[in-house]
Amino acid sequence: MLPPPPAGSAPSGRGGRPRDPSRDAAIRAATLKVLADSGYAGLTMDAVTAEAGVGKATIYRRWRTRSQLVADAVSSLGADLGVPPDTGSLAEDLRILLHWMVAAVNGPLGAATLSLLSAFPHEPELREAFQQGPMGYWSTSFRTVWAQAEERGEVRPGVVDTAVASSASAPILQRWLFSDQPVDHAYADEVLTDVVLPLVQAGCAVGH
Repeated sequence: MLPPPPAGSAPSGRGGRPRDPSRDAAIRAATLKVLADSGYAGLTMDAVTAEAGVGKATIYRRWRTRSQLVADAVSSLGADLGVPPDTGSLAEDLRILLHWMVAAVNGPLGAATLSLLSAFPHEPELREAFQQGPMGYWSTSFRTVWAQAEERGEVRPGVVDTAVASSASAPILQRWLFSDQPVDHAYADEVLTDVVLPLVQAGCAVGH
């Protein structure tokens, strides 16, 4: 579902010991921790090696540049987000997705994203990793949930690409990025109950 890590994340050496997936995961986690603490401008290979408890050569065997390291770490976040829900109910599927989104923006993904926003215009590799990794996952998941609802007859055909479908995730992202108010499960439930479901009932239900 999600794309493989960006080019350059594979080791460049010949032969030697096989890569240890647990060490790769530790380095990615350390990268995200340093990114959240210091921002992209303050992230150095030295800081990552100190946080991960590995030698610098271990990192350079896997990632040649800082941007490749960060891009791989960000892209990998999408792999842990799970598969789109299919409970048989649009409301319950959306509730699960919105709660996952709340957890994501309040966790390592959210911290990494905020730290990278200023770098995205100048670092296309990072922007692409984010769009194809975590954001690609969310986009696919929401589209899948709306398509499942259409197949069940809960909504009219073609709703996947409408503003109504966007109304589920947009308020979460807007509040997170542009407000100092908390983004929590209660707010996600409010969005679903007071915004999304009334829009579905008003304009998207089959037969309307």
